[in-house]
Amino acid sequence: MDSVHSLVAGFATIGQGAGPMIVTEQAGLFAKQGLAVKTVLLKGAVGVVRALRNGEIQFGNLASPALLRAGLLDGSDLVYLTGGINQQFLMSRPGIENLQQLSGGKIGFAGDGGLNDLLVNFLLEQLPKEGIQGVSMVPGSVSTKDRSERLMKGEIDAEIITPPEAMEARRQGCSFLIDFAKYGFNFALGGIAASRAYIRENEEITRKFVRAYVEGMHRYRTDRDFTVQVQQEYSGIPDRSIAEETFDITSPGMPQKPYPVVEALRKALQIMSREIPRAATADPGMFVDDRFVRELDEGGFIAQLYERGGK
Repeated sequence: MDSVHSLVAGFATIGQGAGPMIVTEQAGLFAKQGLAVKTVLLKGAVGVVRALRNGEIQFGNLASPALLRAGLLDGSDLVYLTGGINQQFLMSRPGIENLQQLSGGKIGFAGDGGLNDLLVNFLLEQLPKEGIQGVSMVPGSVSTKDRSERLMKGEIDAEIITPPEAMEARRQGCSFLIDFAKYGFNFALGGIAASRAYIRENEEITRKFVRAYVEGMHRYRTDRDFTVQVQQEYSGIPDRSIAEETFDITSPGMPQKPYPVVEALRKALQIMSREIPRAATADPGMFVDDRFVRELDEGGFIAQLYERGGK
């Protein structure tokens, strides 16, 4: 019998982004590959990067800005092995129901250099092209819950919020102004990462981890009841209908083949170049190692999953 390899995989937040990895764990798909994987919640994407670099974890689920910044500034060798879910929405306070009403308004930003800040900076470039003028940034909180509360109090006109908090905010009268899927950012700015050094020394373990994750992504996409149950449990959502709405709003755009999305990373680097000039000329391919997903794709593994288990 093959030996079991014990691993630790970290994730950045309890939102929907870590869903496929937790589903993979709970469905026993890591164990199916001979991997005993313990998933742990860390302090945001920066915490995941730190843990990957010091060997505390072997794989991490995180959004891209922290990983890109580590590579640009510190020479980190972290790369994305897969893509993932990272659904984000620009939501308005009660009373603002469409994007045109946001002219002259205030968008909150986290101020931690993470995904929220990247998307706010993207919007400040994009909104004038859509006729929305005079929008300003106002520093706020890294907590999605705090962002929702600021909207409800009318302290800010719009915030970027991710499910499941976004679903709760909508029930309290907030409106969806922008789904970042419109710009190709719905599942393109995050995924499973590891260090090149670890991959080089543990290629077969990495191959098994990615294989399990790809099968877990299939389970996430095709088994709504199981996914909702897992999402509700690990996110601590008391209302099952919120977990159901989270699944329904994020699942349509999820790809069957979870490649890292190089073009989205290129966009992220361009946005970051205002802060880090060398990002403008950085090759996004240096942050990606997609050969394990490609093996599963070209070998027919992914197609067989969907032939057996729906679309």
